[in-house]
Amino acid sequence: MKASKLLIAMFLSAGLAQPSFAILKAGDQLIPFSLKGIDGKIATVTMENGRLTLVSSFTGEDGLPVTLKSHPATVLIDFWATWCVPCRTSMPYMQMFYDTYKPKEGQTEGGLELFGIALDVKGSAVVKPFFLNQKLKFTYPMLADPGSAPEVPGIILKTKDMGSRYQAVEIPVVYIIDSRGTIVHAHMGFKKEHVAEIEKAILDCLGQERK
Repeated sequence: MKASKLLIAMFLSAGLAQPSFAILKAGDQLIPFSLKGIDGKIATVTMENGRLTLVSSFTGEDGLPVTLKSHPATVLIDFWATWCVPCRTSMPYMQMFYDTYKPKEGQTEGGLELFGIALDVKGSAVVKPFFLNQKLKFTYPMLADPGSAPEVPGIILKTKDMGSRYQAVEIPVVYIIDSRGTIVHAHMGFKKEHVAEIEKAILDCLGQERK
């Protein structure tokens, strides 16, 4: 943050406009991705026949591979890192959204899918211990490692590339994507007013209010 303030000061002292840190904007489209969570499950988010599609791949209790497909009404992507204080402050709210709007067990149509995208260089080797030491238990998927390589052109397979392609220059960065793969909400940083904005965007995507 100190470097960012210094950069802004240099721009202002030179009589230049204050720079804006790039993030994707509302109206931009989903960039497909496939990443592995700290629980070993691979989440692949793509578009299939014009619909937002999630494929979850993991090893079942019997040791056999399991693949589940669903079509969520909306996907929330939260870029963060273990060293980012504002990111950690926002996470209980992310958990609240997940608990409130996630699909019911067995539901394959609708609902909110929420993914934390950890940008720590060492991936789950750092992120997993971080969560084990937390007093608050977060249960939404935490993606930290490379995923598989399904035959989808341009799919992102690494968290580093995810941060770059989604222009998460400074974190936290949150995107909400509707069922047609369109980004409907984007913001950088975390303020309490973001909570209401995020929930409204989620409800708009779900098409109904839940009390």
